[in-house]
Amino acid sequence: MYKIGQLAKEAGISIRTLRYYDEQGILTPSYVSEAGYRYYNQEDIMKLHHIATLKQLGFTLEQIRGVVEAESGRTRAEQWSRAIHKQLELLREEKHRLELLERKLLTTLRTIELRDEVTAEELLLFIHSLQSRESDSAAQSVRRENRAKRFASDELPIIETLPKLDEDDPRADEWIELLRDIRSRVGEPPDSPVSRRLAERILTIGEQWFQGRDDVLKKYWDWVRPEPGEDEKVLGLDEETMAYIDRIVDEYLRREQAEPSEHSDKEKGRERIERTSDGG
Repeated sequence: MYKIGQLAKEAGISIRTLRYYDEQGILTPSYVSEAGYRYYNQEDIMKLHHIATLKQLGFTLEQIRGVVEAESGRTRAEQWSRAIHKQLELLREEKHRLELLERKLLTTLRTIELRDEVTAEELLLFIHSLQSRESDSAAQSVRRENRAKRFASDELPIIETLPKLDEDDPRADEWIELLRDIRSRVGEPPDSPVSRRLAERILTIGEQWFQGRDDVLKKYWDWVRPEPGEDEKVLGLDEETMAYIDRIVDEYLRREQAEPSEHSDKEKGRERIERTSDGG
């Protein structure tokens, strides 16, 4: 048996809280002496363990009372087992809820970083999505089905490993930073030094993320391209931005292909000059 002061000290809970639980009928000591001292036994401690866990999960005292009352009348082992199973179930639900919230917040954060703003429509969509976990799972399922329809079995693993804006992935931050630079330079001529540097960064990322599979990259690029007049399918990749990326990448590759030929012509010219100077 534990006196109330001893229990409070061992459990790290104030005496005032234990008395309040008693007043509310949530945790009544098994024995109260004639002098008014409260004593708690092992079953009381088990109940306190249950209460503390539920409280940590955000349950109200009224909700805790209902859970605790539902466990009464069972054997000690049954109470322990059921209580812990219930706590684990609640923890998993809370973990899932927090993971969903983290993903939504990451998407919102990266939207702000890219555009310096978030529209009212996007904020309302965010608020609405918080109210329903099923809608998020359903959306993910639809996206998986669409990917499976679009890409072959040897292409899907590459698509699945692409960074996602709702995950804590440094590659997603790298992409947002690059996309921000691209969108700020959309008016640049495709052959300018700035455009060439951007094209080189794009091609480097494409090579890494698509594992050297240019065919998969092109297929994905066509897939995320919005139809004329439609909104972007992927954050930041609207018609204007994608058209600029196409122009600067095409120009970069054209120059890369032309440069070896130019070098070859220069070498031939030098050789002719050398032969002439040698009397050849």
